[in-house]
Amino acid sequence: MEASIPDEMNLEMTPEQFRQLGYQAVDLIAANLERLQQRLEPARRAVPAEVREELLHQPLPRGGTPPADLLDYFEQKIQPYPLGHINPRFFAWVNSPAAPISVIGEFLAASMNSSTAGGDQASVYLEHAVLDWLKQIMGLPLTSGGILVSGGSMATTVGLAVMRNVMAASGDVRARGLQAEPGPMIVYTSTEGHSCIQKAVELLGLGTDNLRRVAVDADYRMDVEALKAQIQADRARGLRPVCVAASAGTVNSGAIDPLDAIADVCKAEGLWFHVDGAYGGIGILSEQSGHHYKGIERADSLGIDPHKWMYMPVECGCALVRDRQAMRDTFSAVAPYLRDDRQMPWFSEFGPQQSRAFRALKLWLAIKQIGVEGYRHLISRDIELARLLRRKILARPGLELLSDGPISVTCFRCRPHGIGDLDAFNRAVIEMIQRKGEVYMTSTQLGGKFSLRVNIINFRTNEADLDFLLDCVEAAAKELLEARP
Repeated sequence: MEASIPDEMNLEMTPEQFRQLGYQAVDLIAANLERLQQRLEPARRAVPAEVREELLHQPLPRGGTPPADLLDYFEQKIQPYPLGHINPRFFAWVNSPAAPISVIGEFLAASMNSSTAGGDQASVYLEHAVLDWLKQIMGLPLTSGGILVSGGSMATTVGLAVMRNVMAASGDVRARGLQAEPGPMIVYTSTEGHSCIQKAVELLGLGTDNLRRVAVDADYRMDVEALKAQIQADRARGLRPVCVAASAGTVNSGAIDPLDAIADVCKAEGLWFHVDGAYGGIGILSEQSGHHYKGIERADSLGIDPHKWMYMPVECGCALVRDRQAMRDTFSAVAPYLRDDRQMPWFSEFGPQQSRAFRALKLWLAIKQIGVEGYRHLISRDIELARLLRRKILARPGLELLSDGPISVTCFRCRPHGIGDLDAFNRAVIEMIQRKGEVYMTSTQLGGKFSLRVNIINFRTNEADLDFLLDCVEAAAKELLEARP
């Protein structure tokens, strides 16, 4: 006879119990949405020391806790202290809020608990459909390979892993490893290229010493003539250039490398052309900046992050590879026990993961809800807000614009009269703003200058939020000036 256990320790729930718990969870989310829409929450709230300690150092539970009490705890100790990017006055990094329909998609996908390595299941077919949509948006052929991954870092790793296999002189790097190669493979990116490119080069055994950082022009785009010169210099030394990793929207300034010209170089030199479009790639839909993406359709591999500018919950990235068979040849290793369910090639043959989350549902729901034209409108609106912010910065005498596009990142700094060390002053400004948390922004180094950095990829942000942001910056600067001896 089975021993009875308390209700709170029983994983099974009746449909009515689950319904009531679900209502409680939805009420928590809806109440938070209301606070965000009414600007009742700070952009970022620091976690109090006592809450931090409580969250960090929890004893291992020996008994159970009623589920409703756990949601109460979430409401009191977890929900009030997010990263902050769902707030319309959060302008840091490259994090967007999640579309409400995609939040529901995450919930529904979890209820199915599909592992989408492959097999005859709806989640697999839905992912194929979503991937085809993304290929069409980015201009790649429908015959390309593709897979949803965790984010831009994994998308870059997948793309460069296929590159390593294709470009290996030994013919079979999977079997022989890089030890069989006649010399190091050389990869090129710009000085503004994302750290995920360096990580991929390291993880794939190519080595950071073989990653070349090419100079950029005045607009922080890869200098194509400098690229050509570096390739020729490496060839003259007996090295083996294999790949250029260009950026379709750098994190620092939103710069888009001259993709078509780089594609020409890759074609002439016989190099693999990878594009990191994790943040900015989907900006190809924008009315203002779409022309900057000419050449992206020529990429051999491409990474984009729907959880950035398509407003998906983390995690949702995408790796696309023009040569589908090369992608499969890089990763396929089908176990015998899986060969009895092979309606289509498994997704696990196109990437490193065997167990894979059902990421496609939330993306499918959002694309179906608003359509490509809806995304075009939202992305164009974000870029127009960024342009409006730049005009507002230029209209305020104490502020200096440092970069202006072409997409949603703006860099600027305070430049009050009589301040010699502008870097130190602006560091103090950003520290004060972050400490107060009314708005949230971060900093970067741009052209050797310490810069305040604002990124707008938030469908909740409006013009009043931009004014509030600049008012907070000027108030912080004024407070610092008045405090000077």
